[in-house]
Amino acid sequence: MTAKALMAGVFGARGTGKNAWLKQQLRVRPPRLVVWDHKHDPTMVDVGQGVTDLGELIRGMKGKRFALRYLPDHSGDIDAQFDLFCRACFLVGNLCMVVDELPEVTKANRAPAAWRQCVNVGRLYRGADGVERSLVIFGLGQRPSECDKSFMNNLDVLHTGRVAQASDARALADLLNVDYRELMRLEDLHWVERRQGQAEPVRGVLTFKKKVASGSQQKKAP
Repeated sequence: MTAKALMAGVFGARGTGKNAWLKQQLRVRPPRLVVWDHKHDPTMVDVGQGVTDLGELIRGMKGKRFALRYLPDHSGDIDAQFDLFCRACFLVGNLCMVVDELPEVTKANRAPAAWRQCVNVGRLYRGADGVERSLVIFGLGQRPSECDKSFMNNLDVLHTGRVAQASDARALADLLNVDYRELMRLEDLHWVERRQGQAEPVRGVLTFKKKVASGSQQKKAP
């Protein structure tokens, strides 16, 4: 992951590899990482320590190094929890902030105030103590049309797998400079991505290193 304070939008239908791509970006683990794990995703257990109490989360963010996943209480006020999560991230600063299932906490026409502050100001700002801070932000979701416009308009990186809805494909295609039908035909784990300053998108396929069982020997190629 780059040291520059980037903002990345990661989209695609279920099973297209959003979280797998994210984890590859975090392979070199940022020293300070906080994740909003909306669905308590079992595939994210190796990303950071699961925390169910916001107070515990905030206390954990006082260290020089941390990797924490907040598991929101779905029986409580999700909006209030997300607000406090975002306010804590902005106050602490100099961290990587991941929000999974972004459409569950924002809407196209509604960006919660604390989240909007992170998105609009988080690239570089000064805290009340005068110290410079910044936020690297990853937002993940299935449908870009359900994400707030503040986030979509500030992206440095737009990454997508296959999308099911033609309206979403068209919206992403305009930003990626591709034919929308390509985005609807992508196979699982195939992706298209465009970074700020690039005239043309790049394409790729997620690959995974095979684990070799302990004590086993790899066969040499003939």
